[in-house]
Amino acid sequence: MANPDRLAFPLRRGLRWRRRRSDFDGIEILPRYASLFNGALFSAAALDVVGVPDYRLFFRGDETEVHRRLVRSGLPFGTCTQAAYVHPEGTTEFEPILGGRLSAQYPANETKRYYTYRNRGYLLARPGMRWMAPLEYVRFGYFFISRRDWSGLREWLRLTRAGRRERLTRAG
Repeated sequence: MANPDRLAFPLRRGLRWRRRRSDFDGIEILPRYASLFNGALFSAAALDVVGVPDYRLFFRGDETEVHRRLVRSGLPFGTCTQAAYVHPEGTTEFEPILGGRLSAQYPANETKRYYTYRNRGYLLARPGMRWMAPLEYVRFGYFFISRRDWSGLREWLRLTRAGRRERLTRAG
């Protein structure tokens, strides 16, 4: 709220990270980019094609799953760079690794970690996202091993495996 020009989630365009709304001056629409459920508008016709969010993924990953369906549907979509809304800054749970070249998502809250890792395992088993699984194993393996967090690595493996197997039970 103190800095409405700053993006809640930085956006990479090519090799450059954009972190402010003003980085998009002169660009009216970002075709085929959407940060869903953060001010997104859907037509009823689009929902007929894409469907509604999977409530089992609510809390973490539901927007990624709907975005995957939206891309696969062939419907046109995009982000209007002139529209703005206030959203909490969302990069605090991303830990840089390999000198900042990559990052690993590590929410401070145990419940958020549960749903983040479980749902990510589910998503990485879906068509169109399977190619990312090897990178995910390298990234998170490195993250937990470099911290010598063996229990964290075991928990991450357990939760992503549960997600891949569609064991989408509630935390607790």
